[in-house]
Amino acid sequence: MVPSTWLSVLFFVVLIAPGLFFDLLAERRRVGAPESAFREASRVVLASLVFSGLGLAVVALVRTLEPAWMPDPDQVVAEPHRYLVEHYRLLLTALLLGGSVALAAAGFAHWFLSRKYGAGLRTLSPWRKVFRQERPAGTTTHVRVRLTNGTVFTGQVADYVADLDLADREIVLAPPLFSKTGGQALTALPVEWQRVILHGSSIESIAVQYRRQAQP
Repeated sequence: MVPSTWLSVLFFVVLIAPGLFFDLLAERRRVGAPESAFREASRVVLASLVFSGLGLAVVALVRTLEPAWMPDPDQVVAEPHRYLVEHYRLLLTALLLGGSVALAAAGFAHWFLSRKYGAGLRTLSPWRKVFRQERPAGTTTHVRVRLTNGTVFTGQVADYVADLDLADREIVLAPPLFSKTGGQALTALPVEWQRVILHGSSIESIAVQYRRQAQP
């Protein structure tokens, strides 16, 4: 729903933003998995209700203790436009207070869950981890790729698509390029062939070697 009035915008920010913030933080703790848009939206809405409820509760508490510090909810509902013009500072104060409490609660919940269950769980492709993160400084990554039909290619990793779905991955090899089929020995590819692109669904195994970069 697209907010059409200031009151709609107010409730949208207060009620939805904390859930979105918490969901973004939660991506650092959990391993991602494919899920439907309905499930993702439901999780955000549920988190928003919890944290925004805390924010509104604090606003209501302040209103009870010091009525002059917070807007009058009866007048807000009865005459929203007039009340906005006459008491915009009170409304802005309530928005900032409720939103700050809700966002702080989302941040605290993330911190608590991280300490209890651990942090840093991320969806990470093994290709990215092996080809890039574990590669020692001053080295290049070379691989020996065996395809499902028995063909073997070796070469330097020039590029790759580190999609988690193996069927969508691709790896690009650069010289020095070698290949073999069957029981034959590795044979250098002709120099005019500069790249070999291999699709993830055709790859059976990959052996990785880190070689020191040649000095100029």
